[in-house]
Amino acid sequence: MRWRPWWQINSAKGSDPRRTTKARGLHGVVDSFHQTTTPVSGDETVDFRKYDRRSLSYASTFDDPWKSNVIRVMELFTGKLTILRLIREFERRGAPRGQPFWRACLDVMGIELTTPQHQLDRIPKSGPVIVVANHPHGMVDGMIFADLIGRVRRDYRILTRSLLTDIDEVAGSFMIPVPFPHDPDAQRKGVEMRAKAMSHLKDGGVVALFPSGVVASSETLFGPAIEAEWNVFTAKMIRRSGATVVPMKFPGANSRWYQIANRISPILRQGLLLHEIVHSLNKPQGPIVGHPLTQDQVDTWSDDPRGFMTWLRDHTLALKDD
Repeated sequence: MRWRPWWQINSAKGSDPRRTTKARGLHGVVDSFHQTTTPVSGDETVDFRKYDRRSLSYASTFDDPWKSNVIRVMELFTGKLTILRLIREFERRGAPRGQPFWRACLDVMGIELTTPQHQLDRIPKSGPVIVVANHPHGMVDGMIFADLIGRVRRDYRILTRSLLTDIDEVAGSFMIPVPFPHDPDAQRKGVEMRAKAMSHLKDGGVVALFPSGVVASSETLFGPAIEAEWNVFTAKMIRRSGATVVPMKFPGANSRWYQIANRISPILRQGLLLHEIVHSLNKPQGPIVGHPLTQDQVDTWSDDPRGFMTWLRDHTLALKDD
């Protein structure tokens, strides 16, 4: 079953006279519904919809039923109930479509973004741009990416796990799905992802990504979270596109429980992903946007793409607020 993240989860209870639901088959049973849309000021349309709470799970990222059931049980006791309460609030307010969708999600989650406008202005207003960032949290990083970059430009695409792409149709169009490593079709999907990113840059757009491809994790049970090595594909994309490179540093890290689970088993790690959404609630976030790289900085590493990514990773992690 294709599933959707928490902010697009249909209500299993509580009907509204303006909309109805009925069951239909799609690799299982999911809810279809009539939605009410209300135009508001500017380019924003608000949807008053009920979301399918049965889809609130990362369990479907594994094919093995035993693994999926373990994940569902963990989710139930570590974060799902809290997120369900947020969903009810999100439904009550109505969900803006398109770019305003991201800000509405973060508002419900109590996540205030403190990045100053003068830093966001470092993102070029036109031409191909690649924004690179570390990846300390997971899904929340992608949502913050979308809100911040969307304040400067709307022609952006974010390379992110597929769970962020199966959402509001307009908001989801800003995303290019990145498959999970354990996806049986990961290789083919990875090729498609690269082709879409290069095509968007060729058209003069913005591509934002987390070059590590994984959430930062500790190397020991109780050690600090470490940003993983950055993928050399990013260096090739920079070189082939000629895009301006803008680094962005996300502060923070996932909880200690997540770090321990990650060292023990990928199943336990996946089972705590909803918990990490809860862990991020009601905490301000202030990603730091660095200055665009100069052409000389890029050309220095033209013969050493792996060395370039090591340098760019260190450069990004060393960014200071100013």
